[in-house]
Parts: sequence; C-alpha cells; structure tokens
Amino acid sequence: MKEVVIVSGARTAVGEFGGSLKGVKVVDLGALVIKEALKRAGLRPSISADIKSFRPKPFGDFEMTELNKKYYDYDKALKPVYVDEVVMGNVLQAGQGQNPGRQAMLYAGLPEETNAFSINKVCASGMKAIALAAQAIKAGDAEIMVAGGMENMSNTPYASNDARWGYRMSMPAGQLVDLMVFDGLWEIFNAYHMGHTAEAIAKLYNIPRAEQDAFAYESHRRARAAIASGATKDEIVPVVIP
Repeated sequence: MKEVVIVSGARTAVGEFGGSLKGVKVVDLGALVIKEALKRAGLRPSISADIKSFRPKPFGDFEMTELNKKYYDYDKALKPVYVDEVVMGNVLQAGQGQNPGRQAMLYAGLPEETNAFSINKVCASGMKAIALAAQAIKAGDAEIMVAGGMENMSNTPYASNDARWGYRMSMPAGQLVDLMVFDGLWEIFNAYHMGHTAEAIAKLYNIPRAEQDAFAYESHRRARAAIASGATKDEIVPVVIP
C-alpha cells in the first residue's frame, strides 16, 4: 500500500455572513485555493501523454482546449504534473451549477481530462474529500490528487418549491425556502435548527452557558491574536473582490 503525503495547502480568509465575500461564487473561491496549492508545491497542471493518446483522432493533437487556455495561469518553470482527480467538499450546492468541484477544477486551469467530483457530508465535507483522496492513492487508483472544501453561505439562494407548476390559489402564495438554513442547518427528520441540537447536547452533558461563552471568547481571542501576529498569514490566499 502506498504512503500518502500532503505536499501543499492554502486557504482563503474566513469571512463573516453577508460580509465582503458575499458576492464571490463558491467555485471561484475553490478555484483560487486549488491553483495556489499547486503553485506552492512547485507544480503546474498538465496532461499526460498516456491520457492524450486516448483522445479521439477527430479532436486533434493539442495541448490545451480553449477553456483550459482561458483559465491557465501558471509559470512554465513549475514542474508539469497530471492531477488524477480533484475532490471538493461542498454542502450548499443548490443554484451553483452542475458539479461545483469540477467547476472549481476547470476555473483553476486544470485540463478537462482530469476527473472531479463534489462531496456533501454536511459538516466535515472537506475533511471527507481529503480522506477520499488519500484512499484513492493508497489503493493505487491515483498518484496525485487535489482535495479540499469550499463554501459561501452568504451566496446561497432561496428556492420557490412550487413555482414550476404554479401556485393557483395557495396561501401563502410564493413562499420562499432559505436554502442556507434548509440544506445546511436544518435537521430534516425532526424539523429543527442545528442550534436546537447544540442546546440539547449542552443540556445532556451539563455544559453551562457561562462555560460555553468562556470557551467561545477564548477561541476568538486566540484567533485574533494569531491574525495580529501574522501566524496565519502564509496560509491565506488573497481574494479579489469583484
């Protein structure tokens, strides 16, 4: 069984709900970190000769498609590698278009021949993506994988579930569903918010509110201190606000 190593990583800054990143598509955030992670590893995506040989002859012998050329932004001095597959965790996929993971991959300038898929495990979707990538390498199904997670809760749409066939005389007419809550924070079988679960867990394990607040305060204090000291600076990729 092959040994798996992580050779690079990158992330965007963590924004606030409705903040400066609210207008940035989640696939653009994903593409940004995919591209940066490859560059930090000294790599640039390429297509292998073996993969190219399987291309139907009418397609011709070319290095890049027009789509690939459009988003390719890598220094030629970087080592060319063929990424076998990209796995991206993404929970709030409604309204984002088909397979957000593949969109992020293509926007990052990887060739269209590279496989990609999106994984939704609600919490820990990005961690599951990394685990799946490691499993693929261990099993001998892949040599090089890109994996991570992407989310933009502020960019999640509302849905009008009954609009397709008309409302006729229904009341209330045109009711909208907040997909950020319903798809991401709503316990579907018992019909309550994630916050309700947190309260139930706190009660079950007798965690007083004062202790929760103290923990939250210390977490934020450490985060602010880390940011102020520059401890997290090298992890972060700047995001251009449209």
